Amino acid sequence: MRKRLLIVAASVLVLCFSGLVAQAQNRTISDNEKVPAYEIGGHIFAVSGHDLGTAWGTGGRFTYNLNNHIGLDSEVDFFLPDEGPPYATQGLFGVKAGKHTKHLGVFAKVRPGFQTNFIVNDRQQARFALDVGGVVEVYPNRHLVLRFDAGDVIIPFGNNLVGGYFAQRLGTTHNLQCNLGIGIRF
Repeated sequence: MRKRLLIVAASVLVLCFSGLVAQAQNRTISDNEKVPAYEIGGHIFAVSGHDLGTAWGTGGRFTYNLNNHIGLDSEVDFFLPDEGPPYATQGLFGVKAGKHTKHLGVFAKVRPGFQTNFIVNDRQQARFALDVGGVVEVYPNRHLVLRFDAGDVIIPFGNNLVGGYFAQRLGTTHNLQCNLGIGIRF
């Protein structure tokens, strides 16, 4: 009796798995297939600049891929700067453009936005920011993305004074920001 039950169970399992293998062989993915339209993910990052110091934090990202080469890319970050207010917010909204294969993507990015951790004349203010850089994405499968960003976050201060007793005119600052994140594509 046990022997017959084991044979029936093994036969059912073999039939089920052979059906899955047959489906997988019919669904080949080519490099020219359209990428998923939406990406959502999270990341950790560090930002460092000569004039503004260093900070680290976490954030979220949303991308809408217009086609295989161009995507509308947005990011909101929350971080802890080493000077100034105890928290900061950054929002960047722009375009990434480049090339991808089945398992790897390389893109350039340009994203204008804002940062809010600056105190000018004893008031916290939002400042224009521009992120220019590159993105490398790794696709372990169709719905998962591992992403590395590196960019120059440019913040123009003009002739405004930044700081308290030892205020300084920063002009335009350049800050290296690196992100490491994971996301899903659908």
